[in-house]
Amino acid sequence: MPSIHSTSPTHSCARASNQGGARSTLIALAALAVAAMLAACTSVLPRQAEPGETGAAKSASKLDASASPRELSIFSINDFHGHIQPKSPTPLMPRLPDAQTGELKPQAAGGIAYLASAMSKLRSGREHSVFVAAGDLIGASPLYSALLKDEPSLAALGELDLVASALGNHELDAGLMELKRKANGECPALGCAWPEYKGPGFPYLAANMLDAQTGKPVLGTHIIKEVAGFKVAFVGAVTRDTPMVVIPKSIVGLRFADEADTLNALLPQLRAEGAQILVAVMHEGASFNGAANDPSYECPGLQGRGVDIARRLDPAYAIIISGHTHQAYTCKINGRLLVQAGSYGGWVTESRLTLDASGKVLDAQAVNHPVLQSVYTPNPAFVALVQRAAALTAAVRNKPVADLKQGAQRSVQAPFGDSTLGNLIADSQLTYAKKRGPADLALMNTGGIRADLTVEPGRPATMSDLFAIQPFANELVVMTVSGAQLRELLQRQLPKGDGPPRLLQVSSSLRYQYRIGADGVAQLGAVSLGGLPLDDQRKYRLVVNNFMAEGGDGQSVLRQGTERVSVGVDIDAMIELLTENPDAVMNIAPGRIRRE
Repeated sequence: MPSIHSTSPTHSCARASNQGGARSTLIALAALAVAAMLAACTSVLPRQAEPGETGAAKSASKLDASASPRELSIFSINDFHGHIQPKSPTPLMPRLPDAQTGELKPQAAGGIAYLASAMSKLRSGREHSVFVAAGDLIGASPLYSALLKDEPSLAALGELDLVASALGNHELDAGLMELKRKANGECPALGCAWPEYKGPGFPYLAANMLDAQTGKPVLGTHIIKEVAGFKVAFVGAVTRDTPMVVIPKSIVGLRFADEADTLNALLPQLRAEGAQILVAVMHEGASFNGAANDPSYECPGLQGRGVDIARRLDPAYAIIISGHTHQAYTCKINGRLLVQAGSYGGWVTESRLTLDASGKVLDAQAVNHPVLQSVYTPNPAFVALVQRAAALTAAVRNKPVADLKQGAQRSVQAPFGDSTLGNLIADSQLTYAKKRGPADLALMNTGGIRADLTVEPGRPATMSDLFAIQPFANELVVMTVSGAQLRELLQRQLPKGDGPPRLLQVSSSLRYQYRIGADGVAQLGAVSLGGLPLDDQRKYRLVVNNFMAEGGDGQSVLRQGTERVSVGVDIDAMIELLTENPDAVMNIAPGRIRRE
């Protein structure tokens, strides 16, 4: 493994040199990782230039300056979310042509053992390559990983020679101190959840996450990796919208600056450290309804904050590796690559840069490789890791909840704005709250619904199935709001522009319509609650999760709610409803929200 210069205060060579030493299931891989990390630690500082030698020249001196252009492959993933397991739930089901028939159909993809095999095969043909990630590697994870505090996921990704990851907002779900504990490989007094956990061996980077008092970065800003004879800087950023998508208590004392402004401001430091090729790795991205690979790189319809950042980012950055939006795309903005690898390890992006002897980018191409379980043979060492995690979590994961006649989907079909799964969750929360006090309606944010409810014949729905849907264990809060406040909330969350609608999901007690005006602005129509028109003057008791109650997802109106009472945990509401009334899945047809 080539040398790495890291600015991260959480990345320790002493810790890295012990990486994987006691992992009985990964002895062979661990030995390789130890040797690689020791090599990195022996040459952390960049080589000193000879008198009169420039940064470009000293790199070129290791290679024949007259050599033909060289290729650098940057492999990347994002939004892995602890999906080490191959099924229950299956990490991803992308619709792709069947290898035998050519029929377009969903195919199982992802799982750490398949990802390991895919990475080995893809990198074997690339003389100069590196593997990075764009955040949310953990958090909102299935029980295989979540019950073990995501430690097996971090350990496994470290074994794949991941050299760095941008920080994602979900890495902060349990707070900065818990993230640092995991990143440092530290264990509580009673020990780590994953036996003999030593940490991931790679740093998290977040140049724009600042201490609110000092204004200084809390984590490392970048690493410089020497590869193909060039110094390549990987500069990390987390979405500046983190305060909108993380519970406030988890980010106390932190401030999040603009991604493009922050990365642009780092240019003098990066150049001073000898960086020749700059790679932006950010946990922010774009929305795209097209294919995972666009040979033209034009990506018509690509939109969102990732596009705006790409347009404002200094041209010195050769490529932008993005995340956060769970989209798979290979696009170019003003001739520069903007890529993302979907989510859950179901895709791997390979970005290939063709460089001249001075490090100038002559060409840039990218492709998203699907990690299809039908194509790759799972790596045995990582199969053993997953089996170990499965054994440690089996008692909780496999606990049956209910025999269901049908499942539920989180996707929304026009002209409706509600999904069957969104309706089921909102109904469960309202029913749960009503048993514990007055309640009139419930609302659920779509971002908190992480998987479909799938039903297999002859198998009851289990805790693993339900936790995959709602992995946050959020508190349910009942509050008082006026009809006028509720109307304002509904109006504010209507679609804006051409982006896909992400409407709050509603309980069966609430119905409303909306329309898109001639000016393109969404307008709220008739609203009824409990079969009666919404009364702006009346007080209603609303049920939401604590993330929403504190203004998450931009729902600032909910901060005005009064007479707040916590009644329990969201997953408990779903368990209780399906246990007591399995037929509830038969009463969740869409139509509560309708576009006129």
